[in-house]
Amino acid sequence: MPRIAVCLLVACAVGCATFRPVPIESIPFLQRAQTQEREDLRVTVAVLSRSEAKQAFGVDLEEKQIQPVWLEIENGSKLPYVMVLSETDPAYFSPREAAYKSHFLWRPGTNAKMDRLFHERDLDLFVGPGDRNAGFVFTNLKLGTKQVRVMFYGPRRVETFEFYVAVPGFRADYHEVDFDALLAQDFREFEDEQSFREALAALPCCTTRADGTGKGDPLNLVIVGNPDDVSSALIRSGWDETEKLTLASAWRTFRAFFGGTYKYSPMSSLYVYGRDQDAGYQKARDTIHERNHLRVWLSDMKYRGEHVWVGTITRDIGVYFTTRAWSLTTHAIDPAVDEARAYLREDFQLSQSVERWGLVRGVGFASDDDPHRNLMNAPWWTDGLRMVVELSKQSIPMREQGFFYWDWSDDGGQDEAFNRMLQELSE
Repeated sequence: MPRIAVCLLVACAVGCATFRPVPIESIPFLQRAQTQEREDLRVTVAVLSRSEAKQAFGVDLEEKQIQPVWLEIENGSKLPYVMVLSETDPAYFSPREAAYKSHFLWRPGTNAKMDRLFHERDLDLFVGPGDRNAGFVFTNLKLGTKQVRVMFYGPRRVETFEFYVAVPGFRADYHEVDFDALLAQDFREFEDEQSFREALAALPCCTTRADGTGKGDPLNLVIVGNPDDVSSALIRSGWDETEKLTLASAWRTFRAFFGGTYKYSPMSSLYVYGRDQDAGYQKARDTIHERNHLRVWLSDMKYRGEHVWVGTITRDIGVYFTTRAWSLTTHAIDPAVDEARAYLREDFQLSQSVERWGLVRGVGFASDDDPHRNLMNAPWWTDGLRMVVELSKQSIPMREQGFFYWDWSDDGGQDEAFNRMLQELSE
């Protein structure tokens, strides 16, 4: 390459890079801050949007997959506390690391200013008696709803605060749903287990097309919990929300199809109650071709005052070409769909989100020799049961989580005797 071209490239790299942070007070992120108090501790949390982070630190941190979180800690006690930053993000970035990843080429003076700024705006993790500390911690990027756990330990005391913060700039699929109208409907109320069990068994087996025809993926999931409880349990368990379908999200999906990560890719529509899913959640690997994903619908039922959601969960294991889809491609699902159902149960259990769980008939047994088929004509087989999870309001260790003593096989078999044995063991 001619020397003049090299010089022009260097001049462009140096000249185009800017570093113009603004005072924190001029950025309105604190208007969205959430605060929790417990006895003598008060914690305030805010997650910056991409543009706010660029204003605060002078560089595009989201491009580096870094997300600054503002914390303000007030210790009104006579004891010192230390914040456990690994509880907020086990793979957090140190201030100097976050700055280093944002350094400019051939700008040592600017980079030194950047280092100082990141250090000055870092949070002091030691909170002495009567202290008020405020600053940023540098976490990994999470769009949608971000869980922020803040843990402190002091002399013979550990306190943990848990926040769920909506990150500005992300448009989830459920933002398009009129939940006010759905929540205003008349609900069928169930108090006793037997009538609730019968109602769940009577649900349709599967999703359909928009006009109600066909049989799609199995309705193999029931979640009992109010909207915030369901969202929090899924986020706490590591699931990501699904982005609304737009030209931008379609373009990100297209690029990820050929390599790269996109954890929030829009989902195709499946239908229950005459409408497509109220919300979609997913757990993707490094590629969107392989992910667990679930769709949920608010039902017309309540169980002991809590809303009841029905859903379908399957595991994507690849993609293939088909003339049945407008895009000529679709995801291949693991045909043994009960595995994905168990995966979600384990997620909920390990995150201590389960009050009780069980299984109920209603999907319809199918073997690998004689499988069901979805709308893409892909085969799937199952024991015929749908999983029912009643979410807890507080954290419950696995050993204390209960059961619905209902169905453990679709053919009747030894269910009642088996259930009686389990119930006796639990008493």
